[in-house]
Amino acid sequence: MFILAPKTEEQAYRKAVQVFQNYYQKITGITLDIKTEPSETEDMVIIGCEVVQPFVFHSLSGGLPVKYNSDEYCMISKEDNGRNLLYLAGGRGRSTLYAVYDFFERRGGCHYFWDGDVIPEGKAIDITGLDVYEVPRFQYRAIRYFAHRGLSRFQAEHWDFDQWQREIDWLLKSRLNMFMLRIGIDDLFQKAFPDIVSYPSNEEVLPEATEGFNNRTTFWPLQYRGELRKKVLQYAFSCDLIHPEDCGTMTHWYSRTPKEFLEKVNPGFLSQTSQSQSEQTGLVWDIFDENNLKNYQKLTDTHVKEYGKAELFHTIGLAERTYNEDRQKNLDLKKYAYRRIIDHISKNYPNAPMLIAAWDFFFCMKPEEVRDMVKMFDPEKTVIFDYTVDLKEEHNNFEQWDIMGKIPWIFGIFHAYEPQNHVHGDYEYITKKLEKAAEDSFCKGMAFWPENSHSDTLMLEYFRENAWKPQGRSIDDIAKDMCFKRYGEDAAVMLNIWQAFLPTLKLPTKSGIAYFHDVLKPNAGFLRLFELDYERHSDYVDWLAGLEDYDLQFTDTIKELLTLVHHLPEAVYEKPFIRRDIADLLKTVVMKKLQYRFMKLSYLLMRWYQGEDEAENIRALLDKNEKMLDVMGDVLGLHEDNSMYYSLLDLQKNRAINPHFEDALKDNVVNWYCRSNVYEALQFVYKKEVRFFKEWVLEQLLNNDRSRNVESFARAKEQIFEEFKKIPLKDFHQGQKPDYKAVTAAMLAMME
Repeated sequence: MFILAPKTEEQAYRKAVQVFQNYYQKITGITLDIKTEPSETEDMVIIGCEVVQPFVFHSLSGGLPVKYNSDEYCMISKEDNGRNLLYLAGGRGRSTLYAVYDFFERRGGCHYFWDGDVIPEGKAIDITGLDVYEVPRFQYRAIRYFAHRGLSRFQAEHWDFDQWQREIDWLLKSRLNMFMLRIGIDDLFQKAFPDIVSYPSNEEVLPEATEGFNNRTTFWPLQYRGELRKKVLQYAFSCDLIHPEDCGTMTHWYSRTPKEFLEKVNPGFLSQTSQSQSEQTGLVWDIFDENNLKNYQKLTDTHVKEYGKAELFHTIGLAERTYNEDRQKNLDLKKYAYRRIIDHISKNYPNAPMLIAAWDFFFCMKPEEVRDMVKMFDPEKTVIFDYTVDLKEEHNNFEQWDIMGKIPWIFGIFHAYEPQNHVHGDYEYITKKLEKAAEDSFCKGMAFWPENSHSDTLMLEYFRENAWKPQGRSIDDIAKDMCFKRYGEDAAVMLNIWQAFLPTLKLPTKSGIAYFHDVLKPNAGFLRLFELDYERHSDYVDWLAGLEDYDLQFTDTIKELLTLVHHLPEAVYEKPFIRRDIADLLKTVVMKKLQYRFMKLSYLLMRWYQGEDEAENIRALLDKNEKMLDVMGDVLGLHEDNSMYYSLLDLQKNRAINPHFEDALKDNVVNWYCRSNVYEALQFVYKKEVRFFKEWVLEQLLNNDRSRNVESFARAKEQIFEEFKKIPLKDFHQGQKPDYKAVTAAMLAMME
């Protein structure tokens, strides 16, 4: 048997041939020859449809059942004069790759995950008896990579080319067709305005850097960032993937205007009434000045020329900001911005549609304003790109915007704000909304648009299945399939563990506890502890019964999971997929318990400040919370995914990094927005803050002082962080690595 290669130089088809040869060899040990001419006697694997493979035209009457230039694909076996033929073909390059990867999953026993493949060895592969024809429900199947930093697993800006290559291959294995780099704009200003903006030194703090996640000091030289972007996009395009081009008013916290440009061009700015991105480097230039519009357009045109492909465009408009207290004037301005952006694209790239990001609809607009806004968009050239469905704003979502049945749109899952690098998701809610979307012929896509990549392996499995064709399967069934695909001989053991965990995903929707960080802000210990606002959360009075019920159910459920993990043999636990996933589940469990306890502490403190006698309950809970935070530190120490130090080592493995970047990394992790499950931050910052808070509360209780004077918080918080910045990250890793049996034993003890 040999592989009959298509007669084309298109790289995606050539890759399909190489993939078939490689995976066949990995499974069987046999390296198949690749030939360009058919044989009349040998078995053959024929890659590609008749457009690139003349043999298909001559051997199959009527050709293959796939539409040209589509994402449809087929796998067809045929017996011909005593020889076996296997046709693997798609309507284009990427869908031919889908066919190849799908074949090895169906017949080779392969399974594909973001962190690696499962490939059986020594197995014969049957190429007979196949008659498969796959058609996706959605035209666009998209995933986004975002600009936060901190931990390499979750933050795509950390990835070098080898990681991007693996990721792009996984997109193809998942039958996705579009991805987007919203990780900053690298050296675009230097490319677009070389006489105005120079490359910054990679030995200094970036001139535009401020603090927190706004400290965009580079880790690798900006010149290399540009080279990497080009290389990543070239590889993606060689695989026939789509990457939307950013256009319009791109100024944002992750794509700031260089100070050199501001000083030399002096663009002037739109006057904002909102506070976000209010520094000059983050303000939108005055779009009533034609020169500013031309410069914004030049950035887009330069990206197309230097890196991209004018196939599809994307704009956030004037997102995440308001510009006038008069809502009608604010709306009119945003409409004007869209018109000018679309005008440039339609004139210069007339065949490329425009994605209108719906984040601003959700974030800054009322549903009646959105309904007014979308009337201006041409359904022939525009797609509404919604990725806010699971944020559960029933008063302001795709069902309220008058887009269904009228204008093309994309259904999207946001899933994770930056603090949420744990396992979660209201699958029942998402699935019900997805059913409505799939019934609307104008729904053209499904997107996964988180601020964290790879935070939740189960959600990725749910997304990749439904993005191709929504099936309405329960998350329990998807988790079961994942276990048998991912864990091999340990599947049954891991299924028991996942089945013990899954009920916790359903508890919050029953108890009224929300998922997202607007609730976590004041309550979850290490998530903005010092922003407690008791008046704002007086609804805890109504929630308390639900919270108590939630905690009882949660604790009973989790005891089984912890016991199962505790008794896992070490040889099983140390397998890479299992060790990673156990660390994720334990992290989620202890975070949820901490969340509940700090919510309850907030409630008790509120009652005490209102004159109720809750002092003993508060003291007991303060002790429990502090001890559980110690346990959380050990949980995060179970896997290097949660470590800033190991992320820093990963950045350094191929090239030197900016000597100031370790400080910038600490800024990027420990700030009001980005605080999440990070080992070093928890050990030295969160725990110290909680200890300070505990001592402060105990002193108030001792003195019966209900004044709530919190001025000392800000000073203590700043001092703790400054001390943290002085300690090299490597110094946090001098001791013994936590043991999962000791950790689970401690967690079981703390569950009472």
